Amino acid sequence: MIIQTHSPIDHYDRCELLLACQVGAFFQTSEKIDILLQDILQTTVNSLEFHHAGLVLLPHGKPAVCWHADKVAGAGKNPGQQLSLNKFLALTGKKGKKVRKMLEPLQPVVATTLPVLLKSGDPVSIMEIGIFGTQRHIAQYMLVKAVSVARHIADTLQESFFQRQKDPHLRKLAVWLEMINTISSTLDIREVLHVVCQLTADFFSAKSCIYLLDDKEQTLIPAVGVGSYDPVLRKKFKALRGTKPFPAITRAVEAQQPVIVTPANRKRLLNPEIIRDFAYGWMVLAPILSKDRAIGVMQVDRPLETGGFNQEETEIIFAIARATAIAMENAQLIEMLGQKEQILHQLVNKMITAQEDERKRVAADLHDGIIQSLIAVWYRLQRITPPAEGCYAEWQADLGDLTRLLNEQIMEIRRMLYDLRPIILDNYGLFPAVESYLQNLQEKNNIAVDLSIQGKGENLNSRIEITLFRILQEALTNVLKHAKASIVKVELTNGDDIVSLIVQDNGSGMDAALLSTDHYPQRLGLAGIQERALLLSGTCKIESWPGKGTRISITIPIPEQAEEILQNKSEGRTGSNDHQASDR
Repeated sequence: MIIQTHSPIDHYDRCELLLACQVGAFFQTSEKIDILLQDILQTTVNSLEFHHAGLVLLPHGKPAVCWHADKVAGAGKNPGQQLSLNKFLALTGKKGKKVRKMLEPLQPVVATTLPVLLKSGDPVSIMEIGIFGTQRHIAQYMLVKAVSVARHIADTLQESFFQRQKDPHLRKLAVWLEMINTISSTLDIREVLHVVCQLTADFFSAKSCIYLLDDKEQTLIPAVGVGSYDPVLRKKFKALRGTKPFPAITRAVEAQQPVIVTPANRKRLLNPEIIRDFAYGWMVLAPILSKDRAIGVMQVDRPLETGGFNQEETEIIFAIARATAIAMENAQLIEMLGQKEQILHQLVNKMITAQEDERKRVAADLHDGIIQSLIAVWYRLQRITPPAEGCYAEWQADLGDLTRLLNEQIMEIRRMLYDLRPIILDNYGLFPAVESYLQNLQEKNNIAVDLSIQGKGENLNSRIEITLFRILQEALTNVLKHAKASIVKVELTNGDDIVSLIVQDNGSGMDAALLSTDHYPQRLGLAGIQERALLLSGTCKIESWPGKGTRISITIPIPEQAEEILQNKSEGRTGSNDHQASDR
């Protein structure tokens, strides 16, 4: 999975961020909190492309407290020119009242929430996050950054109050509460990664970043980095895209356990250029594991002059990495289900369209061909009279023409029935039906077909036979329409417990990237083939090489067939030796 890092923001866009949170009556601001919050908001507008950023805390029964930062005016407690903040303060009044969905009357472009636990014994507060003054697609992009800012502000407030309470266990509880809420409340993987990194960085007073791994190229994909990442450091971080993992990451991936880097071993575990560019001192690298393989690595690091990470901190980081993996898996599953649903809708639409097209074709064939010919036969029969003396030969010729015409229409009806469903498939089974179909295909199209049938000759489950026959038809239709091939190889193998079908052509092929599920909605033929195989618990492997052709490999397990064979015999279907015969 690749995380986009480019920005869609227009430099003239006036994007506003507004954060609002109801807090208990205990809340009191201080000079230290003022400085910290104003600094966070100013960094938000300077570095994260917001034009305005505002924060409002509403202590119950007390006046609202707000902070604001603007690209032009700077930071402070004056709302300045931020329209959303001014409107919000006008709506809330002087005294804070407990109200749900505080930002809803302002109609933000997009909005979300974040849980905040500020004091032991108090209920969990909700911080509302709203984006204003921009287009929806930009707001969705900025919301990920906004959640990260909100997480940082919540951590700053929590740290202030937890220091007073001297309760580290409450602090850990708050971290896990917010982690669980984030993972369960969003399916946006970018938002999950940003919030998790921000939470981790704040909790450990460190920098935090996540690398994803490119399975194909075995290289790094820098996904997100938070903490003291200045513009220069961010540029270096992004420049690691496409590079090989450094030894510490490789060890964490292979061992599937956290790796601790210290000043004593960092030259062994880090490349010289990594040490030079990032000045890493103390590090924990925890693998993000999905289905027993590493899909990424979470890194938490501190500079040399600070302390290292103890065992408990390392375990917490590893637990966060595991939770992140679960969130990523859930997001990918939902994305796959969405794609599947879209494909199924399109397949149903294609099926309905194909059904209607088939009905139109049959109706046209009957009306324009067979019916017209039968009408002509009827008229000619009306004119036939007993032959006069000396006209017997002419009368015989008329009967011969009518007999020939009727025979042609009988053959045409048989052709139509064969196109709808080959009778040979029902009467003799898959293997003769395939032989007959491929012979007709070669006769009608300028293409050579090499057929190989191996294994047992007995009939298969009727569902398997019709599925494989339709897959073969779809695959060969794709070849004739798109591949520009001169030869097709078809291999049909009936084994003891599986039956397999391989269709390979020497045509134009396609880029392998187009075979991913992301592109299946544009390739419904391939999607239909795969869905047919999956319905019988089978597998479908599609390989293609530009300029060298395509190969489709289908494998379907054979269930117990005793009852099916008895059923086929009771329906008059021939036995295993009959597949040698053909009605061709």
